[in-house]
Amino acid sequence: MKKYLYKITFLFLVSVTAISCDDFLDVVPQDKILEDQIYNTEAGIQNAHNGLYLQLASNSLYGQQLTMDAVEIFGQQYNMSGSHNKSTMATYAYTEKIPKATISNIWEKAFTTILSANKFLESIDEHKNVVSAEKADLLKGEAIAIRAMLHFDMLRMFGPIYKTSPNDPGIPYYDKFVTTNNPILPAKEVMAKILADLDASLNLLANDPVFTIGRTGTSTAYDGNPYYATKRGQRMNYLAVKALKARVLLYSGDKTGAFTVANELINFTKSNTFFPWTPFLDATNSANPDRTFSSENFFALSDFNLYAKQKALFDSSLSEFDIYSPLLTRINAVFESNDNDYRSLPTWKIPVVGGKTQKTFYKYEDVATKTMTFRLQIPMFKVSEMYLIAAETAAVPADGIAFLNTLRFNRGLANLAVTAVLATEITKEYRKEFIGEGQLFFYYKRIGSATIPNGSAASGNVTMGALQYVVPMPDSEINFQ
Repeated sequence: MKKYLYKITFLFLVSVTAISCDDFLDVVPQDKILEDQIYNTEAGIQNAHNGLYLQLASNSLYGQQLTMDAVEIFGQQYNMSGSHNKSTMATYAYTEKIPKATISNIWEKAFTTILSANKFLESIDEHKNVVSAEKADLLKGEAIAIRAMLHFDMLRMFGPIYKTSPNDPGIPYYDKFVTTNNPILPAKEVMAKILADLDASLNLLANDPVFTIGRTGTSTAYDGNPYYATKRGQRMNYLAVKALKARVLLYSGDKTGAFTVANELINFTKSNTFFPWTPFLDATNSANPDRTFSSENFFALSDFNLYAKQKALFDSSLSEFDIYSPLLTRINAVFESNDNDYRSLPTWKIPVVGGKTQKTFYKYEDVATKTMTFRLQIPMFKVSEMYLIAAETAAVPADGIAFLNTLRFNRGLANLAVTAVLATEITKEYRKEFIGEGQLFFYYKRIGSATIPNGSAASGNVTMGALQYVVPMPDSEINFQ
């Protein structure tokens, strides 16, 4: 990571200002001038803050690799047989050219964004009184949450199988802006730092407008400034940070804590109308299907290049060497050949053009009406995951089945019998619920599954262990430790 740490200040500042490339080498005086220009105005601070979200939506992070691409390939979501261009990704050949470059880009972009968040936090404190204290708290709360989220996903990807090896080496943690490499910490220490950051974020976001306006509303809070008090569902708001905390606690093995936080969010959604279950007619609307169940999303990332990525990865005109698509037998097994599931149609269809005989993925396909509020959004944290966490951590299996049945009912499925095998049914729901959202591989790693269904074969499993689950750090990090 050392090779880009020295450039981070300049790169972050350039992301929110226009500057000639000829000035690149003049970093030392220029970056401070740019910083003062940016942080001396409220608009500049907002631009710098929004730059963090733009980085999150990059191809190397949640705009592609950490949602619909690399981590989904690792989770065997697609058929990537030997002839496919990404077959080495699906076989966990991490030292081969394509996986190695992809992994390096993910690592570098994640830690660049972390350091950008740290630079933002440092700079907003240095330029006090440009925005009010309550506005600063909101912005800082989001930035700290972004830092925690990225560290967590890097730990999930590059760290050990936490369930069995929490004291093994994890990743470095950066809670300050620095230009030197931090040491790699034991995974358990990284987890503690993540949870501390989440608690700090929640404290700063205690007065988040999301409590009164939900995900899409507007508020007169924060001087009525729309940057702070509009569409909080497109920001790392208080509820999203809570959802992340539930996810982190479950990964750490704290089932009691995870249940408490997940149930708190479930009760919040029951007490108001801000995050309703997406109804059947919205999810399956022929012209404007809400395939991402947007009403349920505590936080959805906006990506203005989303539909280009949909075409580049999933379009039916792509060759068999390029398309990201499962075998028909595999996707039918996932949905148990039940198209009544809202998540099946219209997200999965055999296309009428392109000559494909398998179902292809339409979750991120554009809709007819360009004013639909759910356009260009990638789900990050949503109500359904809280029900899955509550189901897994419930004190008694019958209560867990009840949580699952609530989710299933709102996906068009019949109730499970109280005697159903809870762990098996939870796995089934993870396989259905998060396709294209980057959660299945991490779920398998969390529970330490020894085998997972082979996405590149009509039947059979892939044997999984540390060699598959623990993605190796890039050489650039290892060589400078």
